[in-house]
Amino acid sequence: LKLGRLSERTTQAEYVDTIISESERLMRLLNNVLDVARIERGRKSYRFRPSALGDVIRSAAKSIAQQFVQRGFRLSVNVIDDMPPVRVDADAIEQAVLNLLSNAMKYSRESIDIRLFKRDGNAVIDVSDHGEGIEPAAQKHIFDKFYRVPSPENERIPGTGLGLALVSHIIAAHDGHVTVDSLPGEGCTFSIVLPLESQP
Repeated sequence: LKLGRLSERTTQAEYVDTIISESERLMRLLNNVLDVARIERGRKSYRFRPSALGDVIRSAAKSIAQQFVQRGFRLSVNVIDDMPPVRVDADAIEQAVLNLLSNAMKYSRESIDIRLFKRDGNAVIDVSDHGEGIEPAAQKHIFDKFYRVPSPENERIPGTGLGLALVSHIIAAHDGHVTVDSLPGEGCTFSIVLPLESQP
């Protein structure tokens, strides 16, 4: 691009999209590392404001969409429209959702689904993939810092083991919790559960 060797505008646009997408991915990685450092020093803070979770999810999906396109993935977004505003730090929740989407893209087979719905007085955000799944023995460790499920396949997939740990901390700070439902060979569903009534 800098040397002007690309004459086709379509190719130029693809290169620019790749640069932007990878820059955003590196920024998310850097933010994860910095946030974990802040948490360890007791300096991580949140700004809680009434927010529309549907907008947060759509923003997360939009910011990672180019990576999905480049890798041939399909992202299905299903958001209910009658969800009341929830008092959250919207940037932090978006970061948690992005971490789950990025994680799903590493281990899935072409299709990932994200849903927002209400259940038992809570707002629930589900991120489902169709990958290899997680063995039951490993599920209790996946939210531990630096933990990665030991397998030959995972050794070939880049990662720091910080993404899920940070998701867990963010959601706990919002008086919520995050769970995983998975069977080997049948993919994973990570669920962020946030109370609709309590005020963190």
